[in-house]
Amino acid sequence: MAIVPLKKITLYGLASERQQILLALQQLGCMHLIDLSGDKSSKTVATAERHAANEAVRYLLASPIQNSNQYQRYTEGHDCHVVAQQSLANRDRRDSLSDERDYLIRSIDQLRPWGSFELPAEHALGGLQLWFYVVPRREAAALAGVKQVWQRVNQDRQNEYVVVVSREEPESFPGTMVTLDRRPLVEIERRLEQVDEELESLHWQRVALTRWLTLLQRDLNEADDAAAREDALRRMFQEQAIVVLQGWTAKSTLPAVEAFVRKQGMALSVSDPAEGELPPTLLRNPTAVAGAEGIMTFYMTPSYKAWDPTWVLYLSFAVFFAIIMSDAAYSILMGMVLLFFWRRLSSSESARRTRNLFAGIVLASFVYGVAAGSYFGYTPPGLDRFQLKLDGKPLVNNRDAMMILSLTIGVLHLTLANLINAWQNRSRSQALSFVGWAIVLVCGLVFGLTQSGTNRVVGWIADTMGTATAELQTLIHTNSKWGLIGGFGLVFLFSSARPLLSARPSDWLWRVIDGLMGLTNVSKAFGDTLSYLRLFALGLASAQLAVTFNDLAAGSMAIPGLGFLLAIVILVVGHSVNLLLGIMSGVVHGLRLNCIEFFNWSLTEEGYPFKAFTKKAG
Repeated sequence: MAIVPLKKITLYGLASERQQILLALQQLGCMHLIDLSGDKSSKTVATAERHAANEAVRYLLASPIQNSNQYQRYTEGHDCHVVAQQSLANRDRRDSLSDERDYLIRSIDQLRPWGSFELPAEHALGGLQLWFYVVPRREAAALAGVKQVWQRVNQDRQNEYVVVVSREEPESFPGTMVTLDRRPLVEIERRLEQVDEELESLHWQRVALTRWLTLLQRDLNEADDAAAREDALRRMFQEQAIVVLQGWTAKSTLPAVEAFVRKQGMALSVSDPAEGELPPTLLRNPTAVAGAEGIMTFYMTPSYKAWDPTWVLYLSFAVFFAIIMSDAAYSILMGMVLLFFWRRLSSSESARRTRNLFAGIVLASFVYGVAAGSYFGYTPPGLDRFQLKLDGKPLVNNRDAMMILSLTIGVLHLTLANLINAWQNRSRSQALSFVGWAIVLVCGLVFGLTQSGTNRVVGWIADTMGTATAELQTLIHTNSKWGLIGGFGLVFLFSSARPLLSARPSDWLWRVIDGLMGLTNVSKAFGDTLSYLRLFALGLASAQLAVTFNDLAAGSMAIPGLGFLLAIVILVVGHSVNLLLGIMSGVVHGLRLNCIEFFNWSLTEEGYPFKAFTKKAG
């Protein structure tokens, strides 16, 4: 849908001008280069200086305080290498001191019950050693029976602190032996103060170094640009005085490429992708839904010859998230957080994409929450008229209706996947096998719903048509059975990619085998459909947890004195936990249903992303 059509372009220029050509082409920034060198093992290797600069930028960007006094040029004694080395030295020293500080704090905690003392030298006691034991009070009675020389030096509510004098480690001594730092307690505490002071100094040195971030990032981008040009130079093909560059570009950018060629005095040839050739995938969607691209490409990049599921992913992910959340008040809280960060999420194109994705999720969650009639697990008077009910029961409390709704959503989702796949393969006979699976999914659902009892939907249709309900249900049930048989027949007949009218008996044999193998996917279809029941289970769990916390809070109000305060704590903590669980479940399971169940039926081929040869530095 939104996979951009590409053209293969080949540029011919003078070898003496190759550096100028690469600089100008990088500035143009619309070409995905093809490697013409034939050297598959050669890769661009990042230099140590670039790696150091990258690490320094990451370290300085993570500083909690940023120095706004950003320089436009380096002062004397500073450059990219110096600043990077100073930043990394600061980081390494800070990490080392942080580790030492943790050790010192543990040592102080261990030594404090024993008091401030200095251990004797190794041979000062004539071969005897001091062994330190922490003995629980419940085991203290066993000390009376030990044969070693020991002394209790301290005790608290839980433990007694015992020193044993012995040449060898005591056997079967009660309690747990501990190894103490040999330094006196006062010395360790003094060292801790020194470490804290140095860490404070390193913190402000780091803040001071952030003033070079703009220049450091510029130099890092320039280093990346230089590395990209070096890699592009390697990808060129050179024959005497002529160099050849080949790559992919969007059809819409061809006029810019032609203008570039005329300006550089080069030659250009343009062609469509050849049969069997797989170009990179360039996605281009409206900003309103483009946030779903990141979700999709995190899991996989669709093949250039496939289709772009961004729109479907955007809508279905928002709907799945809303069903799992099942509360309008929770969506209002999420909307308030989104509004708080709205301006920050409008600073760049990628941020706006993320913002719009969140906005769609919040809107869908609010609409479904209103239909569910849940506002922190409670339905205020007057708002129940917007609540969706079935058999007089709210939808979220009607387990049978929620299960049917979840299964129906799953069947429609997977049916859409198969119909899209059929359209993508419309020039091949295998398209009919995907149509067959779509028929199997729909008819299987209808067959199951009309298997026993009177179905309310069938009754409503019968009333509309003026037909007897039982008669109509029997008719639908019978036709869905024949639909199942016909769908499986299409799967069996058209799952094979072998020629349909082949004269060779072996091809017909293999078509039968391929058809039988195709039918084995019935277990996959059944399992994937049932996987959508997680929408019912998680939505019900979220709604019931909200109600449970409300009931707990109401019950705590009966406690004299602190009942009201306890109720507030239960409500705040309980609904906060439920909201976080709902968000986590909505993200994890919403992605799973799209990226595993749906993609397994609709995206059978994976591609690779379009990477433009473009300039990073401004």
